[in-house]
Amino acid sequence: MATKKTASRRRAAAQDDLFGDTPAPEQDASAEAAPSAVPAGDASADARSLQVLAEGAGAALTPAAKAYNRELARIDKLKAQIAQTDTLGSTYQTAMQQLLAPLHTRRDAGRRALLALLVPHITDKRLSKTQRDTARAIVCTFAAVLAADGDAEMARLHDELSPQTLAEKAQQERTSFAQMFSDVLGEEIAAPEAAAGEEASHEDLIMRMFAQAQAKMQEQKEQYEQEKAARKKKPRKPTAAQQRAEAAQQDAETTLRAIFRQLASALHPDRAASEDERRRKTDLMATANRAYQDKDIVALLQIQRDAALLDPAQAQLPPEKRLQALTQLLKQQVQELERERYARQQHWEHALDLGLDYRFSEAGLRRWLQDLQEEEEAECEALEHDIELVREGKRLKSWLNEQHRLSQEPDFSDIDIDILPPRW
Repeated sequence: MATKKTASRRRAAAQDDLFGDTPAPEQDASAEAAPSAVPAGDASADARSLQVLAEGAGAALTPAAKAYNRELARIDKLKAQIAQTDTLGSTYQTAMQQLLAPLHTRRDAGRRALLALLVPHITDKRLSKTQRDTARAIVCTFAAVLAADGDAEMARLHDELSPQTLAEKAQQERTSFAQMFSDVLGEEIAAPEAAAGEEASHEDLIMRMFAQAQAKMQEQKEQYEQEKAARKKKPRKPTAAQQRAEAAQQDAETTLRAIFRQLASALHPDRAASEDERRRKTDLMATANRAYQDKDIVALLQIQRDAALLDPAQAQLPPEKRLQALTQLLKQQVQELERERYARQQHWEHALDLGLDYRFSEAGLRRWLQDLQEEEEAECEALEHDIELVREGKRLKSWLNEQHRLSQEPDFSDIDIDILPPRW
């Protein structure tokens, strides 16, 4: 009765877009047109609005000005890509829920129907012991899956028929995880039950162990780096390039502090002439504080510009050294945005349980959703077919024999992380 999930996924790598009349070439999410994260008509919110302009017709920008403008453009592009990633992930998460919800209802109804048909045969003496054990195993598997969705009756049925209760299985799985982490790290991983409380779910406890292991790995890494640094000989004199980089970083940090201090002084609510101005300055100061903590130089410059705190001549063509310091800060912001873009894509790939055969792109997600639908429909049809065979009665023994044989076969064609029934 099991349905293989490999055929459609293998096809995914070479398959054209299934949803359009014209096949769409697969591309990175960053290359597709991104929905604007800025409200229409609010061009001043773009980093590009802070770009340096040439003084007059025919005038050329200096290399420092060009570098500054280039980083501003990169920031706008990365922010648009992050917004697009979230829009794409949210859109397909909603589409998946809407498309698969009726199929899951149909699938679970099929599981319940098959389970109800098999329960009486667990003690049917006309069947062999192997056939009765196979019926029991299928019932326990389906009951466990349904119990994971909150069905208390299925949990009770599983615990009555299985040699191990669901709680014992969960404890065994956590013990195995803890042992695996302990073996890898060379340190014992503490059981999370006491710290998590009685209400914590099995999934929460597993995630707590992952967090423990990650923290210990980070601790071991830091300890290794410290020991490595202690073993090093007397540090060499910094090279000229290193000295320039250090000086540029110091200039950048000095510029960041100077901009924030200017804003803090100008936007102090106590200097407001009216209650409306006081509220406006309070909001702006809160925004400036967040931007300074995040080292968001673009946001600070936008507040500085909007509050008319920057001399117009300086805004038109800032001094080269100031431009270089700002460019250094912008480069750091670019790096942070690149990390955020990667983290957001990883978040959505995990949230959608996106297979390794699919790319996080419009075309890749369309194929993934189509394949999911095909797999769910195939599973529903297989369940309904099996229900008919079991209901007939005459073919029950041969069906159970076939299920037993399939459960004994190793199947490496499709390895999923989720714990699913072995072949049924």
